[in-house]
Amino acid sequence: MVSRGLALSSVLFTSMVISSAVDPKSSGESDLPTAKVPRINGSIEIDGKANEKAWKNAVKLAPLRLNGSAGKAKEKTDLRVCYDDDALYLFWKCEDRDIQATFTERDSRFWEEEVAEFFVTAEGLNQYFELQWNPLGGVFDAIIHNKIDESGKSIQFEGDWAFTSPGMKHAVHVEGSVQNSSDSDEYWQIEVKIPFKDLGRSTPKQNETWRAGFYRFNRTGKDQVEHLSWSPTRSSSFHEPHKFGYLKFQ
Repeated sequence: MVSRGLALSSVLFTSMVISSAVDPKSSGESDLPTAKVPRINGSIEIDGKANEKAWKNAVKLAPLRLNGSAGKAKEKTDLRVCYDDDALYLFWKCEDRDIQATFTERDSRFWEEEVAEFFVTAEGLNQYFELQWNPLGGVFDAIIHNKIDESGKSIQFEGDWAFTSPGMKHAVHVEGSVQNSSDSDEYWQIEVKIPFKDLGRSTPKQNETWRAGFYRFNRTGKDQVEHLSWSPTRSSSFHEPHKFGYLKFQ
């Protein structure tokens, strides 16, 4: 969450029925990335390793880039997505020679360290879910209410931190030592299962399209923090939903 803008506050979540998503053609955002998300057969064990055959059929997203300039990241992020009747599955492999994290309590300020973030909406752009996972297995889940102008740009946002995804499962696998800059690490992985019912949805129909953003905070020693994105907002914030890419369910 680059530059939060406003401190997130608890607000009542009532419904996911919100304004229509911005049309990419009418908004001049036709160059935003699209991921064709495959429906898988076979089970996935959430253990942080993604060894199952189903993961070989998952869509692999384009490399995350610098959010402000869309330049190349110093360290690679392998990101895959798939789904079945019940849930959406995400897998992150974050190359990281200096893994940094201390927070473990739910809904901590994970963006102050290293974290992987996922923003998603099946409806409009002024209300969406924000989910995060860090190298220690910490999790953040909230519903964001974003006031946007006619062009789709964010004016201000606030969040419902009381929201919890009760059925979400996640696991971490780390090759390295967390919070120890004296050695050289390799990577950390997050494997996630997000039930559609936790998002207020049923199984997506063929060609159903959602809007989503995938982000990462990468910190290495005293180097400048990298704000990484699948669909860069080219601003100081990830909370620009008109820049969300497209998840098209196959």
